[in-house]
Amino acid sequence: MTRESDAPHPALVPAPVVDDRAWHALERSSILVVDDDPGILATVTRFLEREGHVVEGVSDLTGARAALAARDVFLVVTDITLAYGETGLQLLAEVRETHPGVEVVLMTANSEVSSAVEALKHGAFDYLCKPFPFEQLRAAVSHVVDHIRARERAAMLDQIETRRMAEEEQLEQFLVSMATAVDAKSRFTALHSQRVSGLCRLFAEALGFDRERTELVALGGRLHDIGKIGTPDAILDKPGPLTAQEFAVIQEHPAKGDELVAPVKALARLRPMIRWHHETLDGKGYPDGLPGDAVPEEAWVVKVADFWEAITARRPYRAPMSLEQAVACLRGEAGVKIPRDYVETFLEAIQGAPLALPAGTA
Repeated sequence: MTRESDAPHPALVPAPVVDDRAWHALERSSILVVDDDPGILATVTRFLEREGHVVEGVSDLTGARAALAARDVFLVVTDITLAYGETGLQLLAEVRETHPGVEVVLMTANSEVSSAVEALKHGAFDYLCKPFPFEQLRAAVSHVVDHIRARERAAMLDQIETRRMAEEEQLEQFLVSMATAVDAKSRFTALHSQRVSGLCRLFAEALGFDRERTELVALGGRLHDIGKIGTPDAILDKPGPLTAQEFAVIQEHPAKGDELVAPVKALARLRPMIRWHHETLDGKGYPDGLPGDAVPEEAWVVKVADFWEAITARRPYRAPMSLEQAVACLRGEAGVKIPRDYVETFLEAIQGAPLALPAGTA
């Protein structure tokens, strides 16, 4: 049986869906109201409690500090002018320093509007000009809640993305280790997937792929034979022609590799390269016998790089081809097994590249 040559980084997962219930703790957090006028303090406190909030009311900075230390406060609503020469602006400065996640809304008299506007520049979320309708207070609190939820959502998504990237990196390292183990199954393929990966990178750059896509196909080249992890060593190292049954076992490795990575959504973009790197232009390849126009470009890149590495490396059944023989062999596939333009672009891409030289000549 004639042997065929054993011849994407990826933002690979969709954005995670975050359940709004993750912010249920915000609903249990308190609003702190600070005003030295007992009537206003009681009125604002009662209104916010009727709105469903947990509210703490105090009349001075000492009470405010104690409440901030003892409670989970997400919003401070404070008058600018307080008793004993204290001000809401002092409280704003303290909150920004000691509780940077807490928002501050100022209540101000008309004569203090300029101070309130200046306070916005120093981190106040909003201000309400007395006397204000309750609808304005309701709107201000709603805007604060929306702002905090958006901020917490962004932080949560950042954490998820960081964890996802770490997990993907660990997964990639594990798979590369598996690919190395596959190469190590036979002394004749010790650097096969590593060399294919390098050739894929050269080829992708010549095709004009951007950096992300280039790295994707380089990784695809590194993992393309991962399905051979279960191929018997006796078949891989057999010095003579394979029987029909042995060749059928070899033909299983693309599908087995695809099955291996299919459960991992993060690897979806690698699957065409793993599964279809032995498909052919005439539709007689394996495992699916795809017509040439159905084979993705990334799979062609891996196929050509894999084919070249196989014919220029030593195998148990033959010596490596010379450079001239390899060029002639690859061109013999053009228009039959491999699109002609891919063949010529690849040959241009590898000119002068030591990686592409036959074994023993680099």
